[in-house]
Amino acid sequence: MNVAMSGKGGRAAARAPLVGLLVAAEAPRAKFLPAALARAAAAPIDARDFTGKELETALVYDGKQRVLLVGLGERKKLTVETLRRAGAAVVRRARQFRLDRCGVLLAAGAVASAEAGRALAEGMALGNYVFHGQKSESPPPLVKQAAVEFSGTAAERRAFATGLAQGAVIGRAQCFARDLGNHPSNVATPRFLVEQARRAVRGSRVRLKVVARAELVRRGFGGLLGVARGSAEPPFFLEFDWRPARWRKSICLIGKGLTFDTGGISLKPAQGMEEMKFDLCGGAAVIASFAAIAALQPKVRVFGLVPCTENMPGGRAIKPGDVLKTYGGLTVEVTNTDAEGRLVLADALGRAQELKPDFAVDLATLTGACVVALGHKASGLFCNHVDLAERLKRAGDEAGERLWPLPLWDEYLDEMRSTVADLKNSGSRFGGAVTAAAFLRKFAGDLAWAHLDIAGTAWDVPRNELYDGGASGVGVRMLVRLVEGLE
Repeated sequence: MNVAMSGKGGRAAARAPLVGLLVAAEAPRAKFLPAALARAAAAPIDARDFTGKELETALVYDGKQRVLLVGLGERKKLTVETLRRAGAAVVRRARQFRLDRCGVLLAAGAVASAEAGRALAEGMALGNYVFHGQKSESPPPLVKQAAVEFSGTAAERRAFATGLAQGAVIGRAQCFARDLGNHPSNVATPRFLVEQARRAVRGSRVRLKVVARAELVRRGFGGLLGVARGSAEPPFFLEFDWRPARWRKSICLIGKGLTFDTGGISLKPAQGMEEMKFDLCGGAAVIASFAAIAALQPKVRVFGLVPCTENMPGGRAIKPGDVLKTYGGLTVEVTNTDAEGRLVLADALGRAQELKPDFAVDLATLTGACVVALGHKASGLFCNHVDLAERLKRAGDEAGERLWPLPLWDEYLDEMRSTVADLKNSGSRFGGAVTAAAFLRKFAGDLAWAHLDIAGTAWDVPRNELYDGGASGVGVRMLVRLVEGLE
């Protein structure tokens, strides 16, 4: 979908077959509206059927034109998340009527103009998302053009237009991440992730190196190779590098790319196992973030690492009791082959230490324990560095992807010590998200590092205007915010 400012007089937005009027509760009869649209909107306002409360909607007609009123709530309480969801609501209604164009009219308000534009465009992209998959019938039509008119000063309009363009890039990237997660695992194989990573940065100055099996063996990626042993699909390790002409800070983004997780020899129950196609969502977020980084070109050095494989119970699969030597040299006793994500991340963290970034962040659908602790409304945040934790929390709040800090105390590592190796990969059933993070901390070494457990937010999140099932693409908006904050 192409999202752009409406142009002179806002005619393209006002004349669209469906136009969304985003209005605050204090002024549902917004003065910025063209006279014809104001008249059309008057009936539900006069009848008190529409009061402008947050995300309330009313649909009226002006001849053949559809006019959708969307409430923003009290102006002083307006948030970027409300704008994001309001933009999605307009596009969803346009799709409902099988329209290929829509318009949005909005006035400057409590949210900074650039932030308003960015949130609106992100929401419109997400509201336009449909995963058709391998269905035999024709895919549903999508909105192709969205014209946005913003009422404000010349400076406010310029800032809004900049934010709108940025939001369109980030929204497309998040939809790309959702696609990667939603594909069935016989399509989204490790090789498929390699192809999509190349597609994400094609034609840009982002460098991508694909490390295949022979080099993985030679360099000693023992965690990734161990997990991959049971699969007929070859493993890969993706290394991204965005290097601007000038930068002050550097960061390494790491994503778990398990394209399917059966649990290996420690086989998962059959019920719900089909959802394990979503185990690549951390890797998907990193790949998609580089698609956005390639377009936005932040003045920050950004590395990306994504280990890609399947976890399968083949005849060569690792067994409980096996010992693996990871990339950094630490050895791990595998007491549970279903705790495989931390094994591939151990290799990635060892590689990240060599890159010497100022910060490192990994994202992984790592533990069911984190879902039990936080549900589907926040990702778990584990961090060994105060400044990084604050930056992540702020980026998550601004992006509408909330993080909640959990402890990373040294005592939790005691449960992960082995009698035959440096560590074991699984502890007791208590505090599973925390002991997993403590395990990863050992491999992060001296890095200023954070681990984000996105098991509860990567899919099956609460449905609203932005999400209608499947992969959420969580992490893309937050990671881009984090990177931009380092400029």
